[in-house]
Amino acid sequence: MNGFGLSVPTHLVEHDAVKEALELIKLTQQRKIPIYFQKDFVCVKVGKPELVEIYAYNEILAGWVPVDLGPVSMKETSSMLSTCKKVILIGSVSFGSLEEDNVRTSQLVSVLERISKNGIEVILIGNAACKAFAGKSSYSNQYSVFRNASVAWEFLRGTKLPGVAILDKAFQYNLNWHAIFADPTKPIAVDIGSGNGLFILKVARKCTDLNFLGLEINRKLVQRCLDNLHQSELKNGYFISTNATSTFRSIVSSYPGDLVLVAIQCPNPDFNREDQRWRMVQRGLVEAILDLLITNGKVFLQSDIETVTTRMKHLFITYGKGKLVVDGDDRDWMEENPFGVQTDWEQHVIERGAPMYRIILKKFDRLQRWSILEIMAATCYQLKLWVVFKYETIFTCNFCILPTKMASTL
Repeated sequence: MNGFGLSVPTHLVEHDAVKEALELIKLTQQRKIPIYFQKDFVCVKVGKPELVEIYAYNEILAGWVPVDLGPVSMKETSSMLSTCKKVILIGSVSFGSLEEDNVRTSQLVSVLERISKNGIEVILIGNAACKAFAGKSSYSNQYSVFRNASVAWEFLRGTKLPGVAILDKAFQYNLNWHAIFADPTKPIAVDIGSGNGLFILKVARKCTDLNFLGLEINRKLVQRCLDNLHQSELKNGYFISTNATSTFRSIVSSYPGDLVLVAIQCPNPDFNREDQRWRMVQRGLVEAILDLLITNGKVFLQSDIETVTTRMKHLFITYGKGKLVVDGDDRDWMEENPFGVQTDWEQHVIERGAPMYRIILKKFDRLQRWSILEIMAATCYQLKLWVVFKYETIFTCNFCILPTKMASTL
């Protein structure tokens, strides 16, 4: 409260925590997260705990310390909790051990009981929180209970707990796309392994007719990207911390608009372990991308290591169900970045004069492909053009590639 410039008694300010408080305030402002202040407190006299008074937050006298929320604060807290979708209660529900705490505690418990019956999820973490609700008849089946508070704290701090990654594949993401993007009906481009987010932050500003989503396994990088995104005030970009190899389908399948582009740029090959050398691009990911990508949608692959891009291309062609073709010249790598926006690593590679190996694959519709051939066949017939090939040869044109048997029917 002091960090926000509110007038509070100086003897209640923890001066050693001012720096951390200001950092927290700055972070919440960047993310537009509201902070609610309590307006009154139940206070006791130091050395005479039997003396109890209720003071406004800015009127607490020297020699008095707050031990619980006052009646006004409790009423406002109850009203606020009723508008929530999920409530997490960690630790004790009171500040002290006054007899009045029992009354006030029961009021808070009653509020949480009521809102949980109205469909709001209430999660209790730690023995103190669980103890406050233990006497209720509906305690066992009405709340989500976690007695081990230390595990919950580790999770809330962003630590990747053992087994969480394993469950990612089965976990179905329930994303509110309307809260994430200003217009979730726009086509979306997904950058798998988005790193520090430089590519998305730049291209989202340049291409406002698309939404951009970065999927990155490094939670700390994602948090930094989200902070930068909020500072930029872009409404067509977002980042999610996840293992995209296993969660791509569950995340992107719920998006209302069309998936028009997937980019995999400079994945980190682990040359020390043969079995994990290409662990990002696997068959399951390729199939998920292909299933969700619209016709004429594109997959952009690039790396500064030629064997990495070659391997990714091979996997997409192999598991692409015959629906992916190279967009452009299949014999050469693309000389320029088609988006005009570079990742940080791409910039580093180019600055030192090294090459990048880029390729774009395009998804086509087989029915659309054969209709083009029919038009070509009719044109050849009208012009009395007869084409004869050996059985082993391949007929090629700008539109397609097909075996001799089909070509000979022209």
